[in-house]
Amino acid sequence: MEVMKIQDLRYLLENAEHPSVTIYLPTIPGDKDTNRILIKNSISKARDAIKEKDYDVRDIEENLKAFTLMGEDLSFLNAQKEGLAVFINKHELKTYRLPHAFEETVIADNIFHIKPLLPVLTENIDYYILAISKNTLALYSANRFEINPIDIPDMPKNMDEALQYDIDESHLGRRPAKVSGGSLGAATHGENIGDETEKEFVLRYCQIVEKYISTFLNSKNKTLVLAGVDYISSIYKEASSYKNISEKTISGNPETMTTSSLRDQAWHIVKPQLLIDSEKAVAHYGNLSNTDRTVDSISQIVKASHVQRIDTLFLSKSAEPIPGVYDKENDRVNTDYADPHEVQDLIGISVRQTLLAGGKIYYLDHAHMPEHKPIAAILRY
Repeated sequence: MEVMKIQDLRYLLENAEHPSVTIYLPTIPGDKDTNRILIKNSISKARDAIKEKDYDVRDIEENLKAFTLMGEDLSFLNAQKEGLAVFINKHELKTYRLPHAFEETVIADNIFHIKPLLPVLTENIDYYILAISKNTLALYSANRFEINPIDIPDMPKNMDEALQYDIDESHLGRRPAKVSGGSLGAATHGENIGDETEKEFVLRYCQIVEKYISTFLNSKNKTLVLAGVDYISSIYKEASSYKNISEKTISGNPETMTTSSLRDQAWHIVKPQLLIDSEKAVAHYGNLSNTDRTVDSISQIVKASHVQRIDTLFLSKSAEPIPGVYDKENDRVNTDYADPHEVQDLIGISVRQTLLAGGKIYYLDHAHMPEHKPIAAILRY
C-alpha cells in the first residue's frame, strides 16, 4: 500500500498546472476484472474531461499511457485496497492504494483536487508502540497506515541483555535464565525461584527500558501503546514516568504478532482520541464565537485561507461543493455565473490553502459541526 505522506500532499498542492488529472476510484480488493474496467473507463473519462476544458491531451499523453499499462498489470490490479487515488500531470504519475472507498471521480483542471482525501488525511493520529516481552523489545512509530521501527542506541534487545550487568546484590547468583520452552524465568544455582523474585527482575527490566523510552519520548506528547502479556504491561506502567501511556494495551505475546497487526490493534485503541480532539476544537470555536476569530461564510473563509489566516477549518461530510471564482487581485469571491473554465469548488480551494499554510482540518459529521454550519473556521488573528 502506498502511504499518503505529508510531502506527497504538499507536492500535489504546490504543483498546479494544466492539465492536471485527478482520479478517485472505489476499487475492490482481489477483483482484478472489476478494477481493470474501472481504470479503463477512468482513462476514457479523463480524456473527455481534458477535451472539455480545451486542454491539450498531448501534454500528459506519456503518463496517461503509463497508467493504462498499470491497468493491465495483474499484480497491480489484484493488490488494490478499497480505494485508488491517481494524480497525473505532465511531470508525474502518482497512485495511492488506500483503505477508503472513494466515490468515482475524474477531474481535469489546473490543480489537483484533494478534498476526497480528507477522510484519509484527517482521520489519522501518530502514535508509538512498545512491544515488550522477556525475549524481545522493540519501539515503533505508527499511524493508521504505516509502522516503522525506531532504533534507540544502546537500548537492550531483551530482558537477559538488560539485566546482564544489573543484578542486585540481594539476588547475587540469581538472574533470569532460560528454562524449558525457551522462556525466561528466575533461577538460582539452576533452580527456579519464586514468583515474587521473578516480578522483581521484570520490574528492574522495565525500569531500565523505561529510561531509554522516556528519554526518547521526552516532549513528544504522543500516545504510547504497550504490546505484551498483561502482567508485563502492568509492571511497565508502574515503572514508567511517561504521562501519555494508553490505558488499553495490546494483550498477548508480541513475538507472535506481525508489525501490521500491532499497527492495526494500536490504531483501534487510539482512534477514539480523534473524537476527543475534534470536540475540544469545536468547544474552542464556541468560546471564540463572539469574537472576530471565527468565520462561517465561504467568502470570508476563502479570503482568509489565501492570506494564511486559518488556524482550524471545520468541514461537514455532507457539505455540497460551492462553485465559484476567487479573484485574488481584487480579493473578491464570486459565486454567481462565471466562465465554466474558471469555476472551481470554493470549499476545495479553502481546504487546499489551509493545508498549504499548515492549518488543521476537521472533517466531521454534520451533527458535530460548530453551530451545525456546513463550513466554519477559527482564524489565527
